[in-house]
Amino acid sequence: MAGNRNSGRKPLPANVHMIRGNPSKKSAHELEGSGQQQLPAEIPPCPAFLHKDAKAEWKRITKDLQTLGLISKLDRGELAVYCQAWSDWKRAREKIAEMEDAGFVEMTPSGYKQMSVWMQIANRAEERMRKAGGSFGLNPSARSSLGAGTVQQGELFPNEQAETARKYGL
Repeated sequence: MAGNRNSGRKPLPANVHMIRGNPSKKSAHELEGSGQQQLPAEIPPCPAFLHKDAKAEWKRITKDLQTLGLISKLDRGELAVYCQAWSDWKRAREKIAEMEDAGFVEMTPSGYKQMSVWMQIANRAEERMRKAGGSFGLNPSARSSLGAGTVQQGELFPNEQAETARKYGL
């Protein structure tokens, strides 16, 4: 059905619009009044139930997400899903490497070859990682929707947000 409220692209948050270099040249008033509530960029508390590798990923990524203004306290669940999926993927890939060729394919009781359980776990964790990470621009295709490759005017003064954006190719 054409023309309903779900048609077209979803509007970008003002901070993402500014990271892209404000390509539509909207005024600050237009960005503020676009009907989107801006939340402060804050790092939510890390859930205690996450695996130690997931907690390490949480610590690694949250400071940069905060600097870019791409995280708020409401993003705790989505970020936890990403970090735990990363941890699961890492553990499965370590197990596959440990098992060498047997980590990729295993034999069924009837003698057929099938993808190993560890490979299936790794693939599913990778899918979860990509889906949740896309919300934060943590993969190349998600970054392209944030405006990777836009040319911006140079800065006269140090800008931590711009430096972090350049670090991630935004």
